[in-house]
Amino acid sequence: MKTTIAWLFTSLALISQPGWATQYTKAQIETLAETHVESIYPKQQDETLKAFASSIDSRLKINPCAGELAAEVPNFNRYSRHMTVKVKCNSDNEWLIYVPVQVKIMTPVVVASQYIESGQTISESDIQVQLLEKNRSRNGFMADKKTIIGSKAKRQIKSGQAIISRNICFVCRGEMVTIEAITSGLSVKATGVAMSDASYGETVSVRNKSSNRVIQGRVSSVGEVQIFL
Repeated sequence: MKTTIAWLFTSLALISQPGWATQYTKAQIETLAETHVESIYPKQQDETLKAFASSIDSRLKINPCAGELAAEVPNFNRYSRHMTVKVKCNSDNEWLIYVPVQVKIMTPVVVASQYIESGQTISESDIQVQLLEKNRSRNGFMADKKTIIGSKAKRQIKSGQAIISRNICFVCRGEMVTIEAITSGLSVKATGVAMSDASYGETVSVRNKSSNRVIQGRVSSVGEVQIFL
């Protein structure tokens, strides 16, 4: 896939050369490389992608180009965060420049907006969503504020620190929970006591208050456990 620059810099001040040749700056060539990578690199709907081109050697002389600039990534690897963009002047005085580009994928992550004590029930004012680099975010990070509200911190969480599933409990040991038994489209609810801490999606043992029977279910939200019969 190629990106051409016939229109990309029409709003910028370009230095015209004899024969309609255009003198592109190094910054413009770097921007073309970044724009091309951002247009072809795959990302999820909730992710933000940013490409960063390395500075072209200041000693390199860029000749005027009488045609279009085109960009492409030879041997494109969708899993690599580092690639080299080939920028080519399509004219009689053809030239090539290879521009290294780094890709950063930013993903929404819930972080503490203020210091959270161990055992504290997390409220909306305690958390906020920030974009963090995907390859730096740990497994178990949370992206939805609403799902976390009402959960409890299992340890101290500093302001700005990402909320990790293992640092909070949606269902906490010794606390009352709602048991929802689902079968054939019907739902029956009961009250129980959690036998251990668990986060969203984890399996937890719960003692039914009515029958005193210990059953296992999956944590579906704060204070709720689902059992499929």
